[in-house]
Amino acid sequence: MSRQHESTVLFDALGPKGRRNSNIASIISAVVILGVLAYVASVLAGEGFFEQSRWVNPLDALVVKTTWIPAILDTLTAFALGAILALVLGVVFGFGRISRFGLTRWASTAYVQFFRALPLILLIWISFTIDGYFGFTSETLGWSSDARRLTFLVLGLGIYNGAVLAEILRAGVAALPPGQAMAGYAVGLSHGQVQRLIVLPQVLRNMLPAVLAQLVILLKDTSLGYVITYPELLHSANIIGRDYSNSFLQALVIAAFIYFVLAYALSKLVVLAERRLRKKTAAPAARVHQIEQAAVIAE
Repeated sequence: MSRQHESTVLFDALGPKGRRNSNIASIISAVVILGVLAYVASVLAGEGFFEQSRWVNPLDALVVKTTWIPAILDTLTAFALGAILALVLGVVFGFGRISRFGLTRWASTAYVQFFRALPLILLIWISFTIDGYFGFTSETLGWSSDARRLTFLVLGLGIYNGAVLAEILRAGVAALPPGQAMAGYAVGLSHGQVQRLIVLPQVLRNMLPAVLAQLVILLKDTSLGYVITYPELLHSANIIGRDYSNSFLQALVIAAFIYFVLAYALSKLVVLAERRLRKKTAAPAARVHQIEQAAVIAE
């Protein structure tokens, strides 16, 4: 049997008794989950959670225009800038970790290990407060208060997630079969050409799901701007809940729903990007095959 048609079976298929037990367990689990949801719904109904009057104020047209929409835009702004910074740092330090130069590898490893170990909320708070020790304030820099908060929120998001993405990139490169890079060297490609033409296209395609997961985490982490009073969704929901005390939980639920919609939309956009990337990397993949064949012939 050829290698292409080999398959690995992780476990045996369930027999009639196993399928019956699995179905029974699934039904019991569904009943338990529905029971818990019904109990929670009954408790919330008893507290008036579903009353229309409790939802009117958070969904008032003026509140939506002056609070929710600006909060969504501010959240997306922090996410976009933080994602750009994280991707740039991830690529730089990810390739730095596999560099041929020892000092570059050491510096990149130190960055990744240190900032991955720090709690993100601590990193944001330190970034926001330490500038005052050097005399950098909103007045001296000519910033508005919100611009200063956005800057240090983006720095925290970018530095932390950049370290995580760098490790994802390093792991993606390490997971590639070494024979492909060796084939590139065998036909005379330089180290940079091997990384650019052979390694990077495959790594980008293979690590895209992990990058998506990290970007969704970054989107949700914008809520940590709450600690420095950046006007993102959670901070705005808290303000609405404070203004309408009987609708505090409703405001939080609305914010959670908006986060879900944004994260779901992001996942769909990345799926489309992945499809386009697969089409674009079809040619480099064919080139890799040609290089491997040439290396075999050269041997």
